[in-house]
Order: sequence, then structure tokens, then C-alpha cells
Amino acid sequence: MAFLHRTVGVFMLFIFGGALFGGLLGQVLSFFSHEGLLKNVFLKSYPIGIAPPLTIDLFLITLTLGFTIRVDLMILLGVLLGVYTYKQI
Repeated sequence: MAFLHRTVGVFMLFIFGGALFGGLLGQVLSFFSHEGLLKNVFLKSYPIGIAPPLTIDLFLITLTLGFTIRVDLMILLGVLLGVYTYKQI
């Protein structure tokens, strides 16, 4: 993989890809697992962000701003996998 240079953009791409992979794996695990320790530990998510979006009404235009990031253990493991993969190239 000589065409991938070590830049901040490529690093962010690996982190984002790892988070997506971890989130997808978490959804698959939640579909196939029963209630219990696996769901409680690995799949409990914590939303971080602006819960009710900020709305600015300027009469002519209305702006709604907000974001939420969902964090769980599988997403964090995916991010760590992305960082590890980045360091291997």
C-alpha cells in the first residue's frame, strides 16, 4: 500500500472506517445475541452531543444545528483497530 501516504486525512479515514466497522459489528451482535452480559457490556451506547437541536428562527430562515455521536465499546474497539491498521501501513 505504497500509494497511501501518512497524512492526517488518511488517519481520520482509518479512524472513521474503524468506527463504522465497529458499529456495524455491534449491530450484528445485537441482532444475534440474547439479553444478558453481552448486550449490557458491549452494546450499551452513550450519546454525546446536543440532545435537543439548537433552532434559530430569523423570520425569513430557520436554522437548526445539532449533532449526536453514539459511543459504545464495539465502536471504540473498531477505532482502535483502525489506528492499529493505520500504523501497519
